[in-house]
Amino acid sequence: MITKKYLLLFVIISFTSTFLVNAHGNLTIRINKKTSEIKLNPNNSKLYYERGFLYHQHEEYDKAIKDYKKAKKLGFTDKLLYYRTAESYYVWTKYKLALKASSKYLEIDNIDVKINKLHAQILFELNRLDEAVQYYTLFLDNVVDPRPGDFVELSSFIIASQKDYPKAIQIIDKGLEKLGENVLSLRLKKMEYLKSSKQVDKVIEEYNYFILLYNRKEFWYYKKAKYLTEENRLPQAKISLQFAKIAVDQLSPKFKNMQSIKKLKENIINLEQKINHL
Repeated sequence: MITKKYLLLFVIISFTSTFLVNAHGNLTIRINKKTSEIKLNPNNSKLYYERGFLYHQHEEYDKAIKDYKKAKKLGFTDKLLYYRTAESYYVWTKYKLALKASSKYLEIDNIDVKINKLHAQILFELNRLDEAVQYYTLFLDNVVDPRPGDFVELSSFIIASQKDYPKAIQIIDKGLEKLGENVLSLRLKKMEYLKSSKQVDKVIEEYNYFILLYNRKEFWYYKKAKYLTEENRLPQAKISLQFAKIAVDQLSPKFKNMQSIKKLKENIINLEQKINHL
């Protein structure tokens, strides 16, 4: 018998597969159309550039690069050619060639925001970490509409390059200031860095923040108790565990019968036994 859970999963997978097939099918049509245009205008450099970008979107990076080279040979001079070339080489994992193209773009325009991010990502893959941090910082200082992932990525570059957790946390805090204090991916990353840098009291503050923020508090109380146990703060861990049990007891029968809640109750019992034996 197929459960509702697996039926929903099947629907999601089917929808996603259909969407991807349709998306790639649409690109194939557009590529074919552009190819027909090229046959009629074989010396039109812009057409090769445009088809190259379509090939990139279709994940045929070798063909994209071939078209970009042809566009350049025919006299296409728009600086975006170098950006697209760098982009294709980057996702194709040919990082040295990507760097050559992104550096060429920077020679033409070193103010443009997006090239600094791509250049930084390429440098990072080439293990030129300090330079990667420099260019990514330049990007983030000037981008108008940053995304949470931008702050996370720069912070990860800083950790890889300098192991500077305070600086990485500062970047995450900047993201929270710009995008809102409730951005989950940023709060979780901040907690991760606080844990790694052994800032226990501040980690506890983050757990308290999540407990206050969410109506469903049982998981956060348990996670806090587990962390406090790891840090040998057993009296506090016991209190948090009691609050987790109370939060579970207050759930409606519908939620109590969920597999995730049953597993949580089991984890609470196991953690309580562990604390009692420490």
